[in-house]
Amino acid sequence: MAAKKTPSAKNKKDAVLNAPRESGKTYRAIFENTGIPTIIIEKNSTISLANSKFADLSGYRRSDIDGKKKWKEFVAPEDVEKLTKYFKETIKTKDGPPQPCPVVFVDRNKAIHYTSLNTSVIPGTSRIIASFGEISDEKQLEDTPGYDYLQMSGVIYNIPDATFAIDRNGRVIAWNRAIEELTGILAGDILGKNSYEYALPFFQVRRPMIVDLIFASDGEIEEQGYTGIQWTGNSLSAETPVTDLRENSLIIREIASPIFNKAGEHAGSIESITDITVLRQREVFLQDSESRYRTIIENTALAIAIIEEDATFSYINPEFEKIIGYVREEVEGRKKLTDFVAPPDLERMKEYEHERRADVEVIPANYEFRFIRFDGEARNGFLTITPISDSGKMVVTLMDITNKIQEEDAFQRANKILNFFNSITRHEILNHLTVLKGYIELSKEHLHNTDFLLRSFDKEMAAATALQNLIVFTRDYQNIGIQPPAWYNVSSTIKSVGAGIRRGSITLSDDTGGVEIYADHLIEKVFFHLLDNAVRYGGKIRTIRFFCDESFEELHVICEDDGIGIPPDVKEKIFNRQFFQNTGLDMYLSREILSITGMSIRETGTYGTGARFEIRVPKGAYRFTSSH
Repeated sequence: MAAKKTPSAKNKKDAVLNAPRESGKTYRAIFENTGIPTIIIEKNSTISLANSKFADLSGYRRSDIDGKKKWKEFVAPEDVEKLTKYFKETIKTKDGPPQPCPVVFVDRNKAIHYTSLNTSVIPGTSRIIASFGEISDEKQLEDTPGYDYLQMSGVIYNIPDATFAIDRNGRVIAWNRAIEELTGILAGDILGKNSYEYALPFFQVRRPMIVDLIFASDGEIEEQGYTGIQWTGNSLSAETPVTDLRENSLIIREIASPIFNKAGEHAGSIESITDITVLRQREVFLQDSESRYRTIIENTALAIAIIEEDATFSYINPEFEKIIGYVREEVEGRKKLTDFVAPPDLERMKEYEHERRADVEVIPANYEFRFIRFDGEARNGFLTITPISDSGKMVVTLMDITNKIQEEDAFQRANKILNFFNSITRHEILNHLTVLKGYIELSKEHLHNTDFLLRSFDKEMAAATALQNLIVFTRDYQNIGIQPPAWYNVSSTIKSVGAGIRRGSITLSDDTGGVEIYADHLIEKVFFHLLDNAVRYGGKIRTIRFFCDESFEELHVICEDDGIGIPPDVKEKIFNRQFFQNTGLDMYLSREILSITGMSIRETGTYGTGARFEIRVPKGAYRFTSSH
């Protein structure tokens, strides 16, 4: 009689027992290998979990941190109040994690580290994920020609797995040493017995076991309380919970195969039993652990991914999706890390990844490059690549540092502008003082010449007025660059400035809703000068209108009026330090404020029909907060 086979037969006994063991490793590996020091902070400020990178940064062992240290112990005293507010904001916000926060980190030896802190909240809790980026085959039984030979030869008796055999009538004909130890029943007490005697040590009742169900259907097997049914050739395996004679709750996996005699006839069956209680408990633990690490990785403010040996993405978290602009279904298993690298950086990136895999100890984990988003925008990235041991995979952590680089560039430009302003302003003040002193000296010599004195007084007054304008000018420009650039809502800025200018019957029209620009904090001065000059020098103006026009690679923020306009020969002069109806310094300062973040301004109106000023905002320095 042929043994039953089913189409679902896939794995051998060893695969069955060991398949789930790896299920919880992925997220733990990500947390441990992000390359970024990361901790979990409880509501009472205690650090409940720290990864190895945090331990390295702090100088403490993880066992000295987890559940024992509070985050305040690792932060400079002057940053504690700031971080306390930052964490409260992290918990309150509903618009995603706040912007990275600069933090002075203090390690065990009181050495300081300048770091950028990213935070997010584990959903449904007040627990915070905080990351500090530093600014780096089981043996298979063979067919036996005679069932009585098994017991007599001692083969079964010495098998390490708990094993027994029955004949075709259900009589126990083999009971080895391992099953004696498992059940406490000696072979001499059970050999020769039938009527499901072998089931009593496991189920406390006489009932079929897998050894009796080799030729049953899956449905019939499930009716007996078995799960995880698998067929491998002639072998059947399944698992079930049991209570042994010592009243211990166990989970066992039974594997049974038929025995054929020399004539090829079914003579009985053999079964091995494995206690998989610890394995299943471990799986439950791993599942809990996996869920825990998945929650951390899926909700961290860091963009994290896993790449395979060929650099193909096998996993990206939601923050990685947000940074690159793709959803994971478009990336996982489809795209490679190099697909997102800007062409000028591609060869360097390939070389870096190859060298990083080859020599982890020597090649640095951190790398700066430019990456391309879904919308084609090139951004600056800070990449950390950490290999996962013995897997060929690597954990990739990506930080978008575009704003940081923009801030640094803006700071450098602001310093150059300030130095230039100081130099030329000092020079002009000296020039005007020289003129003033000269006319005063001349006046002394012509005290009785009234006409000369009047002309001299006019010159002196002009010099004094020029000095006054320069002093007012220095008051405005002295604040350039003292704060890092930020995103400003154009419409809100216009409304705020417009409220402080007396316009009389002039209508102010604003059609810039939903647009933000990246600018120095003095951007209000720019819009103030545009409005103020239009009101004061535009003639019979009825309307001043602001609106936006997006063209290739830039946005135009336009201010136009229906006044007299600007003569063609002075369109550029109004932005120089020469005076044009006393507006030269205002517009000159406006141009310099805009240049800090790469913007520019020009006048494109038609003389006689009105002035038109265009602020040109480069790609990356503007964004839309609503449909536009």
